[in-house]
Amino acid sequence: MRALKLSFNLTSLVGGLLTLPALYFIFISIMKYVFGWEYLFDVSAPALEKMGIKESLGWNINLLILFGPVLALLLNVVSILHIHFETTRYKIDCRFSITKSWKNLAVVVLSTSVQFTLFVYLLGENCSCI
Repeated sequence: MRALKLSFNLTSLVGGLLTLPALYFIFISIMKYVFGWEYLFDVSAPALEKMGIKESLGWNINLLILFGPVLALLLNVVSILHIHFETTRYKIDCRFSITKSWKNLAVVVLSTSVQFTLFVYLLGENCSCI
């Protein structure tokens, strides 16, 4: 079986670029709705509306905001996580190792935190528990 090799610099760059639109949208939303600073949101609103932010999920910016961080996480985890299986007659050994690539680890942490923020927003906006 051939191992999949991905360039650490390329995956961290692509992962960062996939996470940036969601991170920017979260940032400008927090600035407007938490701190009351509407400047960045008001400046970005026409461009985001042209890209389809107010439409339903489809081939528009919403798809990139929702699934960009997920794709970035998967791409970078595949790049740094290595799984090695060794089977003998009496045992099966499984070894996990993580390559110390700080750029990729930073993208993993960033995309995970963006996904967590979007999940908390989803629960807070749509949950009628309270």
